[in-house]
Amino acid sequence: MAEPHSSDTIEVREKILATAARLFAEQGYENTSIACVARAAKVSKALIFWYFDSKEQLYRNALRKTLEPYFINVDELDGLSEPLRIERLIDLFAEFVRENVYSVRFFLSLMLQGERQPDDVIRRVSELYGVFRNLLADIIESGQRRGVFRSDCSPRLDAALIMAALDGVLIQNFLSDEFVHAPNELLDHLKRSMLDRLLASSH
Repeated sequence: MAEPHSSDTIEVREKILATAARLFAEQGYENTSIACVARAAKVSKALIFWYFDSKEQLYRNALRKTLEPYFINVDELDGLSEPLRIERLIDLFAEFVRENVYSVRFFLSLMLQGERQPDDVIRRVSELYGVFRNLLADIIESGQRRGVFRSDCSPRLDAALIMAALDGVLIQNFLSDEFVHAPNELLDHLKRSMLDRLLASSH
């Protein structure tokens, strides 16, 4: 087939990726065919194969696309006390989920469906979680050194516990539209509970 006009290339490719990401999230990898993506994107199968050699390559690129906005703006933590840094990191996590809800829903749905994940995508997600978890642990260690946090708490374990609690709120948010407690209420309670646990008695 003829090569797509250069001015249209990026727009068409992005439309195909966005459509594929939505269908993979809704139907899973096995139940989403190239023909389904073509119909939904209103393009030909041949055009999809112009940009992507196979369904697997389309899937990998759709996953990578969802991970592009994953970052943490650590500049927002400058000048804050350790307790306020922990609260702000939890808020940043929640803000990211709200601002990128479709991308997060896509990846989470694939994980819950037990879909195969490309190794490079899993590595990227692990790296991002590692950065977030290590930031929390470093903040707790800093608070310990300054006597703000208890000396007997475990920075690495407590950071992992915060991440696990955040994951729980995230999964509940996507699995059900009915909440015993609203997500923001749970996040506020998490912040209070963790600081009550971490703060030294003099604080």
